[in-house]
Amino acid sequence: MTISEERTVLPTDPVPATPTLSFASFVGGREVEGEADWAYTVRAAALIDDPLGATAYKRSLDQGKMSPSEYPEIVLGRCALAGPELTQAALLAAAEAAVPWAAVPFDRRLRFAESFRRAVEEHVPQLIELLVGEGHPRRLAVSEVSNLLAFFGPQTTGWCAAQMLTEVQDGDRALTLRRRPDGVVCVQPPQNTPLLSVGVALQALIAGNSLVVRLSRQAPLAAMHLVQRVAAPVLAELGAPPGVLSALCADPGTTLSAWLASPYVDDIFYFGDSTRGLRIQRDCLERGKKPVLELAGNDVVVVWDDADLDHATEALTESFYAAGQICCAPNVVVAHPAIADELLTRLVKVAQTLRPGYPEDPEVVLVPTPSAAGYDAALADASTHGAQVLTGGRHLDVDGQERDTGIFLEPAVARVDGLDRARRLRAVSQETFFPLLTVVVPAAEDDAPLLDAVLDFAGANAYGLRCSLWARDEHVVAEFLGRTATYGQLRVNDSHLLSGPYLSNHGGTGLSGGPFGEANYPMLRTSHLQTVSVARGASPRGMLSEAVERTVNGVPLPLRVPPPVRGKETHPRGWPPEDLPGGLPAPFTPRFQQDPHPTLKWLRENRPVSQIVTPDGVGWLLTRYDDVRTAHRDKRVSCDSKRTPAGILWGGEWPAELRERLFTHLLDTDDPRHGELRHLMAPLFTPQRQKEWHTRITEIANERVDRMAARGHGDLMAEVAYPLGAHVLFSVLGAPAPDLPLLRALTWRLVDWNTTVPYFRALTYQADDMMGAILAEKRRQPGDDLLSLLVRACDEERLITEDELQGMFLLMLVAGQDPSINSIGNSMHTLLTHPREMELLRAEPELLPSATDELLRYNSPLTFTSWRGTLEPVEFSGVTVPANESLIVSLGSANRDAARFTDPDELDFRRSPNPHLAYGHGVHYCLGAQIGRLTAETAIGTLLRRLPDLRLAGEVRWRPGQFERGLEALPVAWSPDAVRPQ
Repeated sequence: MTISEERTVLPTDPVPATPTLSFASFVGGREVEGEADWAYTVRAAALIDDPLGATAYKRSLDQGKMSPSEYPEIVLGRCALAGPELTQAALLAAAEAAVPWAAVPFDRRLRFAESFRRAVEEHVPQLIELLVGEGHPRRLAVSEVSNLLAFFGPQTTGWCAAQMLTEVQDGDRALTLRRRPDGVVCVQPPQNTPLLSVGVALQALIAGNSLVVRLSRQAPLAAMHLVQRVAAPVLAELGAPPGVLSALCADPGTTLSAWLASPYVDDIFYFGDSTRGLRIQRDCLERGKKPVLELAGNDVVVVWDDADLDHATEALTESFYAAGQICCAPNVVVAHPAIADELLTRLVKVAQTLRPGYPEDPEVVLVPTPSAAGYDAALADASTHGAQVLTGGRHLDVDGQERDTGIFLEPAVARVDGLDRARRLRAVSQETFFPLLTVVVPAAEDDAPLLDAVLDFAGANAYGLRCSLWARDEHVVAEFLGRTATYGQLRVNDSHLLSGPYLSNHGGTGLSGGPFGEANYPMLRTSHLQTVSVARGASPRGMLSEAVERTVNGVPLPLRVPPPVRGKETHPRGWPPEDLPGGLPAPFTPRFQQDPHPTLKWLRENRPVSQIVTPDGVGWLLTRYDDVRTAHRDKRVSCDSKRTPAGILWGGEWPAELRERLFTHLLDTDDPRHGELRHLMAPLFTPQRQKEWHTRITEIANERVDRMAARGHGDLMAEVAYPLGAHVLFSVLGAPAPDLPLLRALTWRLVDWNTTVPYFRALTYQADDMMGAILAEKRRQPGDDLLSLLVRACDEERLITEDELQGMFLLMLVAGQDPSINSIGNSMHTLLTHPREMELLRAEPELLPSATDELLRYNSPLTFTSWRGTLEPVEFSGVTVPANESLIVSLGSANRDAARFTDPDELDFRRSPNPHLAYGHGVHYCLGAQIGRLTAETAIGTLLRRLPDLRLAGEVRWRPGQFERGLEALPVAWSPDAVRPQ
């Protein structure tokens, strides 16, 4: 192979750049410059493409550790973060503006509606692009802007205006009935749809109120654009006092506390969950402030036997808009028994056509959802109570492939028979903020008692947001309208979600609006109102605003999916190297990762000590057993990456302030410091401790099998290997395991070929934050565990430094779980592809200990050790490697060396002796090897015993990794009826 030049020196951090879209706080009619902190928004498409990396990058941007110029193509914009001083300034400005604004004649204030609507129409392309960039599917973004335009249309505005002022003549007296503004109204919109909620709240300005809006840092840009670029200029043209409208991006808790305590605040308009909302209502009333609540929803739709099923199905599909994360979408359907089967067939068919995708795609309605746990729990609860899940239940990636880490949830339709049974379902009694539509089929009976029972069921809904009916029978419609009084809005034969003239966008009773809830027109909000829309054969999709239709259909919107972020290619020139003779893939290439053994065998036999190009530069690859042992024992070979050319380059992508921690742990330290650190940790790895770990490992392994047993299929890595490795590690560490998919993805990316990992620096900061939080908690609550031992050694005994403490923690996050995970996955894959040996092990379980060693030898969890280097010239297999050279030591190759093992490419569960090097050798032999081996042995034994017909059920995926070899996915199947008890 040709030796190429070393990798070029990495550039310093780029000069910070300002995003194109940048909003300062808006207070007193002007943008207030000078804030130190910003909340950045990265495009939703980037988050979908790479959730872990893009989220870590956003976090690093918010913390000021990284610059938007590093990945400018995905930065949508930023908003300044306001502190307590600006919060108070906005309230004072609003209070000063309230009296003069209320004195402005109503007719002049009313002009705001028409002018604002025209301004929104002019900004439709920008608003839709921002909504899509923030994650709203294009179809949903169009409907949101359409709803906003409809709400400020002449019909709704005229009706509300008529309620504001009534003048009558009573004999000699002129009587006036008029509404007066409350004063200062503070608005906290929801995180998922702030633009529409803020837009609707602006109607309160027409009543003569001043408005202060707090936006979350999650998705503030579209709403801030609406306030600063659309509404504020209209108010200025009307001559409104500057403080009549303010908008801040600020912390929700401290802002709400400031509003409650402020003497300037009159009303608090709050959007959020019902539990917190009702508590805020109580706090408002205690402080003499009016609560205006827009809380949760769990809407009911009744479909009668004469319904137009085509249109009904279309409307019910709105349940899946934004993956069910809209409060006023249909959640529960009560279907007449005569048409239930047909309706369900249609709903299932439609649900199965909905697919994940980027929000820019006009056919996409699904979005990523954080409610995966609630979705899984609701489906499990439905099955427990006798419901049938007809479709759905999977976690999907953006391509529609099932993955346990998928950020999309498959649209689900569940059927439950009987109203009484339905009442016991979580999906019926509680809000479902995920894509699940529950169809309730009452028992068949005469229509009169059936209608009574159905309307009683619908009327008992605790939320009271919206209720719909699909029926042609005028008697059924009249009964529905006459008896269904506990909702803010009723719909008959119409879209459940889209709004039109005269109809409110918000408002409900019960848990949706509190005791004072009603159809919500912010200009009014004092009496109990109910809005009704009765359509005659209209399509639910036919209510889109003409202005939006013109823009969408007539003028291409500037919408784009940003290209996926790719890592910076800083590999040495000539990487990747050419394949070996015979087309064998070169080491460290993706094709090599699929099956490294043919390449390693050729190198052992033809070039046992070979100088090659790696992703980190030039190094000497050792492939024979004796050479690998020598590299582990010879004092002229160093494990200190700071003394290894390739090791230094490998760590070059890490931020300078974190880089030192990479080189302060056991794997990266030479004696005598290595011996001191090892001795420090030894008390946690005694035989007695091993027995304790064995009990815990067995419990976890059985728990994992129990969780998946009834399903009959799954990913063995996601179901068993990953969680087992992580839970065992954190049991040793003495800390609760964090989010496992996040932990897994984060640690994998940090040990990948890091010069091509997207968002690598951002991920290092995220790992540092996670470790810092765990260590801080451990310092508050120490125990009898590894982290407590290390913290005491650092804080009290001064035996290690803070860098060493965090370096050791980082080592444990990777080396403490990945070898165990890989050992389980690789071993099970070997068994599943060698059915004769798997049956032998089932027939003779006493072979399990020796079989585990053989499986570790045959398919080692580590193909290579971390970088080593020569301090002096060292001879390996007749080749002298000069001093100051990098060594690549292949454990996987040594374990297949025919000079040490008879028939090394064959599985032999009776092989003895079996001196494999799967966990290293010499003083650097893995300290946790026994736990890792015990974890693998327990998992293998449990799976073989409890799943007697376990088999492969799809294509396996090997994950990229510079030193390790492990599976990303191992799809398997089994017969649920054959599962054996613990």
